[in-house]
Amino acid sequence: MSKEEAILLLIISAGAFVVPFISRRLMLPSAVGEIIFGLFIGIFFSQTEKTFSIIHFLGSLGFLILMYLAGLEINFEKIKTTPRKNLIIYSVSIITVILLSFLTVIYIEQPKINILIYLTVAIGLLYPVLKDSNLLKTDFAQSTLIIASIGEVISLVFISGFFMYFKYGLSKETFIHLFEIYLFFFIAYITLKLFQLYAWWNPEKAYRLIKTDDPTETAVRANFANMFVFVALASLLGLEYIIGAFFGGMLFAMVFKKRHEIQEKISSFGYGFLIPVFFIEVGLRFDLFQLLKKEIILGAVTISITVLLIRMIASIPLPLAGFSIKETFAFPFALSMPLTLLVAIATLGMETGVINQEYASMIILASLISGTVYPWLFKFIIRL
Repeated sequence: MSKEEAILLLIISAGAFVVPFISRRLMLPSAVGEIIFGLFIGIFFSQTEKTFSIIHFLGSLGFLILMYLAGLEINFEKIKTTPRKNLIIYSVSIITVILLSFLTVIYIEQPKINILIYLTVAIGLLYPVLKDSNLLKTDFAQSTLIIASIGEVISLVFISGFFMYFKYGLSKETFIHLFEIYLFFFIAYITLKLFQLYAWWNPEKAYRLIKTDDPTETAVRANFANMFVFVALASLLGLEYIIGAFFGGMLFAMVFKKRHEIQEKISSFGYGFLIPVFFIEVGLRFDLFQLLKKEIILGAVTISITVLLIRMIASIPLPLAGFSIKETFAFPFALSMPLTLLVAIATLGMETGVINQEYASMIILASLISGTVYPWLFKFIIRL
């Protein structure tokens, strides 16, 4: 480790501790504050950011844990008990978002990556916003989380398919890669069934995988082993590694219903340091002064407004599923803050050469705008 990287690690560690307090005082989500903090310190370290291998490793590990936790947060039991009529209406809403995203990009002739930006849904920021608003146990919050969970799974499938198409086009390699994707899901399905069979025949041993009072921390080890196995499998099959982390968490959630304690433990481990490092490192990759350019700001605002308008149209059928007028108005704001996946799209887009740094900066700024303004507007509408 160079002296410069050691100094940067010291600053990031201090920032990961202090930023949540400042963000709370400014009524900002912690993730937004951490990205902004990274942008500011990037002014002094931007020239040598690529040499910070340890910080990049910690950030990448934080990203994996973030996606694994996103998979863990999906409540499959709630989805199973949701009336069929409501699930159909939720599906119509999600399909509307997808169709409008394609139509908007095609009609206005925007870059194809905007399809991903417009259709992406994530629960990474939505969950803490609902928790902070004391809504988490309400029917509205649970229904919104179900829609967001389904949307996030679909979003990740589209993200994987988009970057596959960009890399291979319509060629022989594409069909080989599609087979690899099928193989990944087949292995995931077999793993799920084996997990369920093991838990059925060995309930006491299976309980160790979610128990948190074990001195050897078997549950933590099992979750990290599960995460890295699926990350490695996804990478071997040519998929984005975040897909592996997400589906690893999702499969664990399918098998273990009473996972709240271990979920909290992994969450505290991730959100305690590694996930903040990821968001700070994202800020480090971008030039603050570039984000303040007029064209970047206009583009980011346009993206943020378009995302919201698409979800406003998609929320029209929701009163048929029992949503009140106020909840229907609040819903588009709840689904318009996919900060974590927008950051992922910008990061992957730049790494694969789909977009340049300027366009990635626009996406990051859009994620900051939506992650700052829309949670506040959501809370304001709910409190009316």
